[in-house]
Amino acid sequence: MRLIHITDPHLSNLDDTSFLKLRGKRRSGYLSWYRNRRYEHRREVLDALIDSARQQDPDLLVLTGDLVHIGLDSEIREAAHWLQSLGPPEKVILVPGNHDNYAQDSLDSIYRYWGDYLPERLAGDPSYTSGYPFVKKSGQVHLTGINSSCITRIFSATGTLGNAQLERLETSLDATQNEQAFSCLLIHHPPVPGIIGRRKALTDDSRLAAVIRRRQPQLVLYGHIHVNREDRLGETRMYCTASASSAETASYRIFDLEPESGAWQCKMRLMTLDGPGGQFRLASEACWQSGICANPASTGPAPKSSAAPAPA
Repeated sequence: MRLIHITDPHLSNLDDTSFLKLRGKRRSGYLSWYRNRRYEHRREVLDALIDSARQQDPDLLVLTGDLVHIGLDSEIREAAHWLQSLGPPEKVILVPGNHDNYAQDSLDSIYRYWGDYLPERLAGDPSYTSGYPFVKKSGQVHLTGINSSCITRIFSATGTLGNAQLERLETSLDATQNEQAFSCLLIHHPPVPGIIGRRKALTDDSRLAAVIRRRQPQLVLYGHIHVNREDRLGETRMYCTASASSAETASYRIFDLEPESGAWQCKMRLMTLDGPGGQFRLASEACWQSGICANPASTGPAPKSSAAPAPA
């Protein structure tokens, strides 16, 4: 099983957006884009990264949010075309970020245009956590997505899971643990305290950390902070990947997960932009053994070659 993690592409373009027609937090978000983000996030870099990632022939592509900048309907519609170009919903797994669910009207647009890539909302529950967590199963690899993308006040980029979602998450991870499946948790915000300042952190990160400590998923993949980072909490390995469109540090990660001798053999490779030519180089790698594989014969697609891609 080969997974590729990309995050924070911020792919939308606000050139045709009128600042004077924006209200509230969107005004500050637009100014941030105009002054900085339009130079930092480059579509040509994102396109080169996707070309490189496709050469790896992944079984699943995992996106941990922030496809757009200020959650406008036009941005979310633009991002839908990009999502569809990546592959069908059974091959592309998405959790939203705070720049996606940015204002009161963003969530309806997200479900209008990205609904095929998201869990079905629960009847009578219109909240952003409706339908979360979801579990995508590919053989004995279970990917659990949670939604931290609450709407926040101006100059705040926090996330919140909430009591109900955390309780459902514990139940879901417990079921995966009991099945002895490989467990991968997906979230936009950093999952544990101390990674980023409180203005941008998950408000209930200590509670999520406690769930992770108890249930020990093998992997946690997240974004939000636009840097490459690796941490551990017990036996859980937590990886953040830099923005997929960053003009300087665009990156993606490759995870190969294979059953062998009753355990999971895991390999991670970090691919990073190598200069302005759009080529990606192997920046780091790690190999480890994790957990117990209950049903080696039903773990999904056959192993892939781990050779690095040819230059793009």
